[in-house]
Amino acid sequence: MRRFAFLAVFAALAGASVSAQAADTYKFNLHNKSSEYVINGFRTFEGGAWSKNWINFKLKPGESAEMDWGSDEGNCVVPFKVDWVGYESEKFSVDWCKVKNIYMKDQGFSFD
Repeated sequence: MRRFAFLAVFAALAGASVSAQAADTYKFNLHNKSSEYVINGFRTFEGGAWSKNWINFKLKPGESAEMDWGSDEGNCVVPFKVDWVGYESEKFSVDWCKVKNIYMKDQGFSFD
């Protein structure tokens, strides 16, 4: 399995301008739809290990961040985990070739 170049784009939260990326990379929006939990980590599992944390900020309830794999190569189904402030990580799996939005909730998640 090819390694993805992990790149998280946070223009909306950081106010930074985003450089142009290839139009076909695996991009998605991470939404914190929990009532009170703060997301402070997002990692993917590939090649037998968890990636470094994609985010360097805290995503509060009601906030969203644009994320980008920076690639369209490799496996479409790659597990991910979300770290919550004060709580253990939760592990999930989705088909990244189809995901546009991930909605983290008080219990579990949904996507479209």
